[in-house]
Amino acid sequence: MSQMELPFEGPFTVADFPALWTPREIWVRLTAQMMPFFSEGRRIDYKGGVKVDYADMAKYLSAFSNTPDGGVLVFGADSHGKPTGCSSLSYDQANRIEHNHTQLCPESRPEFRRIQATVDGKPDFCIAIYIPYIGRLIETNKQEAWIRYGDSIHKMSDEEKQDFRSTRQELTFELARAPYTYPDDFDDGIVQDFCDGFRSRERRENWSNAEILKDRYLLTDDKGVVTPNNALVLLAAKSPRKSIPGCRVRVQRFGDNVEGSGNSYTPLRDRFFEGNVVEIIRASAAELDELVYDVTWLNKDGKFETTPEYPRWAWFEALVNACVHRSYSFAGTEITVKLFPNRMEIESPGGFVPPVNETNLYLTRAARNHHFMDAMRYLGYVQMAREGTRRIRESMANYSLPDPIFKQEALHGVVVRVTLFNDHLTRKRASDRDVAVYFGVELWRILQEHEIALAAHAYRNRIIHVSDASRLTGRTWATSKKDLDRLVRKGVLDFVSGTYARDAKSHYRLVEKTDEQR
Repeated sequence: MSQMELPFEGPFTVADFPALWTPREIWVRLTAQMMPFFSEGRRIDYKGGVKVDYADMAKYLSAFSNTPDGGVLVFGADSHGKPTGCSSLSYDQANRIEHNHTQLCPESRPEFRRIQATVDGKPDFCIAIYIPYIGRLIETNKQEAWIRYGDSIHKMSDEEKQDFRSTRQELTFELARAPYTYPDDFDDGIVQDFCDGFRSRERRENWSNAEILKDRYLLTDDKGVVTPNNALVLLAAKSPRKSIPGCRVRVQRFGDNVEGSGNSYTPLRDRFFEGNVVEIIRASAAELDELVYDVTWLNKDGKFETTPEYPRWAWFEALVNACVHRSYSFAGTEITVKLFPNRMEIESPGGFVPPVNETNLYLTRAARNHHFMDAMRYLGYVQMAREGTRRIRESMANYSLPDPIFKQEALHGVVVRVTLFNDHLTRKRASDRDVAVYFGVELWRILQEHEIALAAHAYRNRIIHVSDASRLTGRTWATSKKDLDRLVRKGVLDFVSGTYARDAKSHYRLVEKTDEQR
């Protein structure tokens, strides 16, 4: 039973909605009767009460301390929440559970309570531990940091730890000083456009470029020695990959709905775009303008409409968001844009910035690279942090396409993936406007997918043989013959017979229409 299907009976009242309880609410109100209704997930985990692995416990103390809202760890239950009890533990073992963190994860702040339970008809107890979210990186005594994803914990890499710290204001990647010389190592045009935009919007007409860059935290002036920060490197450096190798975008187009691997990994297009972020956005957007197809489809008013398979605002905003909000602490990992026949995926290194998550991103605002994002705003690329996601959703809705999907995943490190679906199953039937318009709305509406393929072939070639139809659809010769005969009855084709059955000269000819008939 999922947590969204918890019954309002037994341990719960009608007013309860346990699926929305925070981990602390669960810990405060938890009873042995409730435990089986809370399956293991982001909020709770269960451990047996016969033997305690204290080193493993330290990992969970770190993981829940690093996970927004924290979590609950219960000793004395199986993985389904059924109580098994802790009465077999010695006094010292049970006591160690409650002070284990002081040695093995000293910065965590767990709280403990014992829950009465009945196991095999005998009184017993479970130990419930609430582990609050701390808001800074919490490591074990082995300098390992863990985080909770779904029903499992994940050990952070050094890059992930760096990113975690930067998003919690422990360290700020964008304010770190960079090994570049200003202004020689920077694009004068981009710097000038940024400074002009700042002067115009902030009414600082008399400020010099250097004064603006220092005011916006893009340059650091230490007793007269001016040093560029990483934010300025991302914005306008001529060769940012000298110090930030992940500063690039990879654009791929695939012929199938899966990437494949080994010999089956054959992208139709695979290009890298490097430079500062302004250059990357311009170049990769131009590539996507070329790779995104135009499709003709039948709208709800029964008329043909030709549009790109994705609205430009949707994928452009997703691309800009990825470039602005990604973690550049993941030095060797680039943003990847993948186009498949049915969808586009934009993968951005680094997870959501708390308190943003998959459920509240349209309403909640947070920035990983605040100063860099602010600079991009003066160049016209960025508005508000949440405006981009709203625009993506609204643009998709305007094209009658599904809402975008935002998801955080742990792949090779943590990424946020934005998926845009192009309603391929509906719109693939009219990818050529001239073909669709020729046959007209009423006929096009009633044709099946394989019939559209045959009609399109006949339109382009004026004739079609049964062998052509069989090759196009993968159906047998006899079935293909019936398909073509059906198109004759629908007024799409005429049959031109040969002198004998299966005569190579026999074929089907497109029914020519006058301008008035089209």
